[in-house]
Order: sequence, then structure tokens, then C-alpha cells
Amino acid sequence: MRNTWSRSTKIKTNNILLTVTGSVAAYKAVELLRLFKKEGYRVRVVITRGGEKFITPFAFKSAGAEEVYTDDNQFETISGSSIHLFLSKWADAIIIAPASADIIAKASSGIADSLILTILLATKDPVYVFPCMNEKMFTNSVTQRNIKYLKETGYIVLEPKEGQMADLEVGKGRLPEPKEIFNFVIEHMRSNKPLKGKRILVTAGATKEFIDPVRFISNGSSGRMGISIAKKAKIMGASVCLIHGEVSIAIPPVDEAIKVSTTEEMFREVKSEFKSSDILIMAAAPSDFKPATYYKSKIPKKPNLTLKLSATVDILEEISREKGNKILVGFALQTEEIEKKAMEKMKEKNLDFIVANSEKNIGKEEGSVIFFSKSGKKKSLENKSKDEIASELLEFIFGFTEGGSNGNK
Repeated sequence: MRNTWSRSTKIKTNNILLTVTGSVAAYKAVELLRLFKKEGYRVRVVITRGGEKFITPFAFKSAGAEEVYTDDNQFETISGSSIHLFLSKWADAIIIAPASADIIAKASSGIADSLILTILLATKDPVYVFPCMNEKMFTNSVTQRNIKYLKETGYIVLEPKEGQMADLEVGKGRLPEPKEIFNFVIEHMRSNKPLKGKRILVTAGATKEFIDPVRFISNGSSGRMGISIAKKAKIMGASVCLIHGEVSIAIPPVDEAIKVSTTEEMFREVKSEFKSSDILIMAAAPSDFKPATYYKSKIPKKPNLTLKLSATVDILEEISREKGNKILVGFALQTEEIEKKAMEKMKEKNLDFIVANSEKNIGKEEGSVIFFSKSGKKKSLENKSKDEIASELLEFIFGFTEGGSNGNK
């Protein structure tokens, strides 16, 4: 059966713009920020003038926000672009929590007298609105009309909860708890994910080939690239299995994470998991050589020692024999003739895609790479973060930018 991949919206980097307006429940937004950060999302915050009466930008910076903006930033620029246009493109989703009656009224009327309101006019991405106010204000016919209009124009609105409010009255107007807001947004986003229903197998990190019980051959891979790919694929709705060697950063939330040590161990796990996967992205840095002899005891220090090496198993070459209609993606790290050797490797290993990079990327948070498809497509990225490279790679593979339903086309 031929592998097909549904075309959806352009894959981006899963950035959340969290907006906080004037409400006593503004403090809940800090916990909401933490929940998104924990799941690997990038979060920036916009606080309205009303919001600043209840909480400070420092509260969000200390909780991990990449940036915090206020209405004082409304007429600034970022990377040569007006801030509202930049943020409207940067965000994959905008969350307004809590959303006051004032922000709801102005948004429904197209008023643009604050930073977030100008962003809302410029964005084409989902906007999630979580009203929070006194019940009398919420049930007011004008507020209800405004909410109805926002829904009709594509805003996603979650009704407030009933309970005790700031003035000790009991009624409908409480902001849902951060976990409920988080779950609502995640489930809604996942329902439209381009990789939903697909199982992706990703490898990351360096393997170790032991000389004796305390010494080994390895390399400087941090595992950042593979981990970024696994994280992005999961956020985009895929079921993700991550097989990893030594890594220098935390393992992201995935469906299954398998730790290995040697190249042989990684090969066995990849071979087993590949059977139930749709695609393998081999971003790990397995050792190419291992000691021909393993010493069971620590080798005593000597003036000279000759170490004979033998080749380790070539994981991609072995797996390609069982490829069938599945998609294989490899990485080619070279110190010279990078493009030529990457193309040769793609052909030799029967790969569908390959990522060419150099030793300059090892262990770094950013890198420069070139993507190739076996059909001749090519894309270069310069000085991008590993998260950005991961998103661009997944986009390249599945053909979203070029209108195809499959990266093999």
C-alpha cells in the first residue's frame, strides 16, 4: 500500500502567543504558560494595560516566557517588521486568557488601539478566547452579541465556569483552570494536525563502543536535532517513538522513548520499531567503528597502545532492505564535498530524503543544513535553530510548501 500524507496548513514551529487582559484571574495565565512550556511549545506573552493592573511582565519572564510585550511596545519593530505584523506571523495560535469584556467588544468591532488588537487584525491563525468577568457583564446582551460575532468570524470561544468570583458573588464568569484551558487548546489543535494517525520513528544522540569497562569510542553529538524532530512531530499530531543514545538535553514528551548504548543496540531497536512505523528519520550519530577486541578489564596505562577497529553495523543500509513503501530519511555529516557525498549516500542507502550538514553543527543549538529529496528537490537553511530546522524538514518531507501530498513526488 502506497504511503500518502494528507495536505494541511503550512507547518510552522508551534509558537503560542498568550494574551493577558484586565482581570483578577490574570494570575492563572502564569500556570498556563508553564503547561505549554513543559510540552515543548515556545511561548511569548502580550499584557494589555488592564492586565498590567493585575500582574507584571516579570511574573511571566520568570516562568519561562521567551518575550513579554506590553502596549508600550505597540509601535516598535522586530527584524525590520512592525511588531504586530511580526507577531501575527510568528504565532501558530493566539490565546486570550483571561479575556475581559473590553477586549471582546473591541475585537468584535475591529478596534486597533492596543498591541493585541492590531495583532488580531493581522493574524490568520487560530485565536482562542476564554471570557472572564462578572456574570452580569457576561450575560449582558451586548457581550453575548460580541461573543456570537467572534464565533461567526472564526474565533474559538470556551464558555466561562460557574463559581465564586472576585466580588464573592456566585455565578457564571470564572476563568477555567489552566489545565482545562491547556487541554482544550491542545485537543483542538491536534484535531487539525497534518501528522495525526502517523507513526514516526526518530533516532537521536551518540552511541558508545566500549574498549574496556570504562573507555569507549563516541562523538560529540548532543542529540538536539533528533530530539527537536521528535518534539515537533509529536506536537503536529504524530505518534512518535524516539530511540536515543547519549544526549545532552531532556527527552521531550513522546509516545515511547528507548535508551540504547551501542550502535548494535540501536540497530536492533530500530529494526523492531520500524515494522510498525510509517517513516524513519535517522538523526542519530551512531559510531562508524568499534574496537575489534573488547577488554573485560581496564587496560593499564601504557606508553603506546595500538587499537584495531572494525566497522559497526550500517543501520540505514540494513533497514533499507525492509523499506517497502515506507519513507526513510537520513543525515550526512561531512567535512568536505558535503552536497556530493550526501547525494551519493541517499542513492546508496535507497533513501527518500537526506539532510546534509557539517561538523560545525555538532552540539550546537543552531546550524546550517541542506535538504535533498530523491526526486531532485533541494532546500538550504542558514543559521537556524534546531527546532526551526526540524519544522522545515517535516514540511519538506511532506511536500506542504510545494503543494504535493507526498514528499516523494
